[in-house]
Amino acid sequence: MRTKQALKNMTASLLLQVVLALSGIIVPRFFTALYGSPVNGLVTSISQFISYISLVEAGIGAAGTVALYGPIARNETEEINGIVSAARTFYLRSGMIFAGMVALLVLVYPLAVQSEIQDVTFIRTMILVLSVNGLVDYFFLGKYRVLLQADQRGYVISLVQIVGTVVMTAVSLWMIQLKLSALLVKGAAAVIYLLRSFAVVWYAKHHYPQISFREKPNMAAFSQRWAALLHSVVGMIVNNAAVVLMTLFIRVNALAEISVYSVYNLVGYSLNNMINSISTGLGSGFGQVISQKEEDVLRKSYSSYEFLFFIVIFITYACMAVLLYPFVVLYSADFADAGIYVRWELVVLFTLAGLVQAVRMPGLTLICAAGHYKETKWRAILEATINVVVSLALIRPLGVAGVMLGICASYLYRTTDVIFYAAKHFVSGTLSKTFRRLLCNGVLFAVVVFLGLRLIPQVQGSWISWFVYALLFGVCTCIVFLGVNLLLEPKEGRALLERVKALLGRE
Repeated sequence: MRTKQALKNMTASLLLQVVLALSGIIVPRFFTALYGSPVNGLVTSISQFISYISLVEAGIGAAGTVALYGPIARNETEEINGIVSAARTFYLRSGMIFAGMVALLVLVYPLAVQSEIQDVTFIRTMILVLSVNGLVDYFFLGKYRVLLQADQRGYVISLVQIVGTVVMTAVSLWMIQLKLSALLVKGAAAVIYLLRSFAVVWYAKHHYPQISFREKPNMAAFSQRWAALLHSVVGMIVNNAAVVLMTLFIRVNALAEISVYSVYNLVGYSLNNMINSISTGLGSGFGQVISQKEEDVLRKSYSSYEFLFFIVIFITYACMAVLLYPFVVLYSADFADAGIYVRWELVVLFTLAGLVQAVRMPGLTLICAAGHYKETKWRAILEATINVVVSLALIRPLGVAGVMLGICASYLYRTTDVIFYAAKHFVSGTLSKTFRRLLCNGVLFAVVVFLGLRLIPQVQGSWISWFVYALLFGVCTCIVFLGVNLLLEPKEGRALLERVKALLGRE
């Protein structure tokens, strides 16, 4: 049952990330072509500042999900009610703080970008529009999301988001085609987000009629939330500091440079989210296994997970390394300042950052599923420190590339640490196997990328040409990585195949 639920979550989450990736690539292209790089950079910058304000969530979601694993597995309704009631209380408090911080941002933020966009009313209204999603999350959706994710029903949220994203993409493109205001385009997206949130709330209320959010709150169940908050802060710094640092420390054309960063990050962020959807779908399943101390099940499941995950990420980033440059050339062709977008050094750095970050995901899945937030907080702080220090040292001389070097340095440290921590605390004796897998796939990655860059033209004449080359290269890359890994680990391959057969109901 756990495995089937995990498959549902993983499939729905992966499909969601594909839809989000397509939407995140298509809409900004037409948005930037019509409204310009400064406005696109403004939207990206404001979104990142709002992401930082969202830290007032204070680890409620992560701590609440971990706290619910055991009670849900034991079907203890009273204990579940106490935890979700506490989640509701915490989310309402955080929502009040979030609203106050947004008001402060409305007053202060225009001072940082007035040199490039003089319309202060436009800037302030855009902040309010882009903050709607956060307000909805705190006051309506958050407490239900915690319950659904802990009960391995995150796929419901994903499916609703898929429908909402498709509708939002269609409406946004239609409004851009009509050349309506950028504020109206983003406002329509906010309304659609509100509607899809209400759909999730409706489902949760009907599926869990026995659950009450107004019982005596079990505040003690959230003892891990401050440690979880610290990890959220660190994650926000590491993953989103780039835009904030560029806004504050790049003195010339900061918003245009942020727009350049956002184009490369569209691809990097989308691929990272698709990969994370695998770990997100499996997280609650691992959490229940760990809470019930099923060590043998954990060891076998984790080995299969890591084996498949490494194959997937090395295939993904080999394709990114070879196909990103011609993609950016085509993507920015209609921009007024297209020349500033095409940069080889960013192709290399974004690919490297994505790959190094992805390698940690199997180990990080176990750390989060077990709720080891306090135990790993200093490691997370060191990651953020490395990121900020290196980025600040290099941002003035190297610009976007300097920020990316800071990100790569912090990812390299933290990924290594996560691998060692997971092997020591959850799946002892697997460290040598993990590094053998990384070495094998790393050598294959270097060979495949080397050949791909020489065989595939880096300036394509059309999107059709790019898609044909991407399809051919993707298929060949899959064959190489799957073939070599199955040849080296036939037993793991057979175990994985048996799991798939079981899920499909075969003998």
